Amino acid sequence: MKTPSCSLLGLALLLACAPAAGAATLLLTDNVLGTIPDGSSSGLARTLAVSAGLETITAVAVNLQIRATLGEDAFLGDLHVYLTNGTDLAVLVNRPGRTASAPSGYDDNQSMNVTFTNTAVGDFHNYRLSTTGSASNPLLAALTGPWLADGRSSDPANVLDTDSPLARLDVFNGGTASHDWSLFVADLSGGGKHQLVSWSIELTTIPEPSSLFLSICTLPLLLRRRR
Repeated sequence: MKTPSCSLLGLALLLACAPAAGAATLLLTDNVLGTIPDGSSSGLARTLAVSAGLETITAVAVNLQIRATLGEDAFLGDLHVYLTNGTDLAVLVNRPGRTASAPSGYDDNQSMNVTFTNTAVGDFHNYRLSTTGSASNPLLAALTGPWLADGRSSDPANVLDTDSPLARLDVFNGGTASHDWSLFVADLSGGGKHQLVSWSIELTTIPEPSSLFLSICTLPLLLRRRR
C-alpha cells in the first residue's frame, strides 16, 4: 500500500481543519395564554425542550408578551420573570422601577410585548427613562421594543435599581443549547391580574468540532514533535 504523498496529506488536512459551519439559529415559541397568579410568589412556569446535539450558544434572545387585565391595577412593577436551563439563570424582569424611594416599582397598568437581547441599549428595570424620559412619567401605551434584561438577581422584595445586573442573557453563552428551557413569571403584588400570552426563545449556536476534526488537526503537531 502506498503512503499518501505530502501534497495529498496536506490537502486532506486543509479540508479537515477548515472552519466549521457558520452559526445557526433555533427558534421555539410557546403560545400559552395562561393567567399569572395575582399577588403570589407561586407564579406560572412554562418549559420549552431543546434537543440540538453539542451546539454551543453564542447568543440568546427572548420575546415575552404579557397582557394586563383591563379595568384592574395590573402594574408592570409587580412582575418578576426569569429564564433558566437548569444550570444557569437569567433575570429578565425584577420589579421594574423599584428604587429606594419607590418600593412598589412602576405603576403602569399596561401590557408588554418586548424582546430581551444582549445587544439592546435600554435597561428594562428603568424602562421609563428610555420611553418617557423620566421615572415619574407613566407609559401611555403598551411597552414594546428590544431591551437589556433586568439582570438583577436580588430578592424581588428588596431589589433596587442600584443593584448590579450580573444575571443577563450572556450567562448562557458558551453552554450547550440542548436543555429544558423554563420561563417563570410571578406577580408579586395583589390588585390586578396579568396573562402570559406567549413567549419564545431564540438560540444562536455554532457546532462543536467533531472528534475526527480534533484528531486530524492535531496530527501536524504530533508529526513535528517526532522529528
